[in-house]
Formats: sequence, C-alpha cells, structure tokens
Amino acid sequence: MVRRRSTRLLGTALALAFLLPSGMAAADPAAGGQARSSRDPALQELADRVVADPQPNPGAFLLARDGARTRFGAAGVADRATGVPMRPDLKFRSGSLTKTFTATVVLQLVAEHRLRLDDTVQRLLPDQVRADNALSGAPVTVRQLLNHTSGLYDYLDGLIPHFRGLDQYWPREQLIGIGLAGPRYFPTPGTRFRYSNTNYLLLDLIVERITDRDLRTNLERRVLKPLGLRDTSYPLADTTVEGPHVHGYADVSRLLPDVPDPTRYDVTSLSPSEAGASGALVTTAADVARFYRALLRGRLLPPAILRQMLDDTVPTTGSPRPAVGYGLGMYVYATDCGPAYGHGGSAPGYLTFALNSRDGDHQLVAHTNWNPLVDAGLDEPFWAAFQKGYCRRAR
Repeated sequence: MVRRRSTRLLGTALALAFLLPSGMAAADPAAGGQARSSRDPALQELADRVVADPQPNPGAFLLARDGARTRFGAAGVADRATGVPMRPDLKFRSGSLTKTFTATVVLQLVAEHRLRLDDTVQRLLPDQVRADNALSGAPVTVRQLLNHTSGLYDYLDGLIPHFRGLDQYWPREQLIGIGLAGPRYFPTPGTRFRYSNTNYLLLDLIVERITDRDLRTNLERRVLKPLGLRDTSYPLADTTVEGPHVHGYADVSRLLPDVPDPTRYDVTSLSPSEAGASGALVTTAADVARFYRALLRGRLLPPAILRQMLDDTVPTTGSPRPAVGYGLGMYVYATDCGPAYGHGGSAPGYLTFALNSRDGDHQLVAHTNWNPLVDAGLDEPFWAAFQKGYCRRAR
C-alpha cells in the first residue's frame, strides 16, 4: 500500500514493510531481452530530481513502456556501501504491488466457479471465528476483502509490541490473530474504504483452503511461470534477496537508535514474512510491467471478471493523491493524462508505483530505495516524478 507516512507506518515497517553510461542502450527486460531500451532525457531529469540534495533518496528509476518501446531514467545508487549504480533491471521488494498478484489468483478461482465474490469469510474460514474477535460481527465477503471495505483492523498497526528484530519470522496465523483481535474500523462491512493488510492474509488462507496449495504454488503455476516472470519470487522465510538487487534504506532511529547511521539504515534484510500475501513479492520493473500488461490485456482473467476488477471500485477517501478509487486489488489513479490503473508498493526502505493505461499499452514503473519509518511526510519529488513520467508518452 501507499499512504501518508505517519507513526502508523512505523508499525507497518518495523513491526514487521540505473546508471548506464549516457547514450548506451540496454536489453529491454520488459520485452524478454528481445527489444532495446533507451535512456530518455525527460525521465532521466525526473530521476535526478528525486535523488538531488537535500533529498535522502539514495537512488531512483523510472521505466516507461509505450507499445514495444521501453525508455528509462535512473540516478543515484542501489547500494550505498558499494556504490553500485541504480538501474531498472535490479530486483527490489515490491510491497503492496503484491496485492494485485494475490487478487488475480483469487479472481481466477472465481472464474473457475470455485469461489464467489459474495462468499463470506465466516463460511469459508469458520475456524477463524471467535466470540471475542472481529469475525463474530457482521459477515465479511471476499469482495470486501479484495476492495478493503471489510472494516477489519490492519494487523500492521498492532505489530510494534511484538517486534523482536529485523529478521524475525512472523507466522501468518499470528498476524491474522493480531488483525482479528483489533477493533473493526467501522461496524458495517461494505460501507466505506479502509485499507487493511489483514484482508489479504485472509485471502491467502482462503486460496490455500480452496486449492489445497499454498499461495506461492498458486502464484507460480497461475501467474509467474505462464508469463515467464523469472525474476519474481514470493519469499517468506528467506530474508536475503538472491541476485543483483536494490538495497532499501529507512530511518530506524526510534526503534534501533544504536545502529550505525540509524537515519539511513539498510533494512533490506527485513523478514518478508510480516507482509506475506499483502506485500512479500520480490521482483523487477520489467516483470511488473509484463504482469500488468498481460493482466490488462486479458491473458490472466476472462473479460467479465477483469471488468469487475477494474470497474467494481469504491472511493478511496483518505488515501494519498492521486488515488481516487480501489477495485478488486487494483487502484485507479487520476493523472493529468487520464485515469491510470495499478498499485503502489510501500515496504520498509522501498517505494514503488506501477501505472498503466486500461489497455496496458502505456506503462510506468517508478521506484526509489528510500522509505522512512518515521513521520516524514510525503516524498514530494518522487510523487511528482512518477506522475509526470507516466504522462510523458514516447515521441
């Protein structure tokens, strides 16, 4: 998810979450290495602004696709310790972009008539219902989990008391328990939008119950392998990122004040288990673009289900601009060049946006490896950059 940075983000994260020589062309990973990408002066200028002093962002990139053409801009470093330049083919922690992947699996099960959007969590997961937890109240449907209108408490808001260390493993059942033990944000599900990561952990459990396979297996069989997303993985226990990757940096001064450079600390090793189905994917810009293009072009869902995903939206009151609506695992963004579809991903040390035209022909993936855990306000340079980058079409 991407929302205003506040002390809540501190709980979200720590209770847990391309600089080629000028003019050089690179193999376009978004096209499977078959095409070429080129450095775009306008995108480069935007990336430069994101990392310019006094901004704390170590690095940033913007990768745009228009049809078969791929352009990029990249600045700064992916690793402060080694000085490795930022570039768009490096792996990174995607945060809540994961939600669109998870939602796609759920909607495939709907298309297969193994699940209905109006099925209730109480019927699907009766063992999760307790007299003293949130599921003892009004019924919550699969649709309401997907579009964040369930009203269920976000487990990330309650993690701080349970935090023991960056590499701490978080069992899914513990996280769901924290979410269901918290008070509902509103008593009647379906009445308004309130982003909650608990929703997607419950969807994870539903997928596992229906298919008798865990979410990782479902993602690999249904999405990653069919689309050839070789650089995307769903780690839970492994705190390392295999292969060349971006290091993420955050301000941990409130929780780990005695570590070296606590205001710009390397949090790459934070356990992805705290995010699970709500945000654990590791991926690349190329794989993100390929996924959203395939999804929007109907390769993963039948037309009627895809229309529901995009059009069955609720107003995202209280969300950061430019989000105006949330569908079934997909944000709708208002930009200067019309509506865009996709998701934001906020993970400790990483901030990513994926914006796409409805037909998937025009895309932008923007990323920076700075995401503080303290109340630092919005990252205005990055916020402005990804919007401007999306609206600049190839000429």
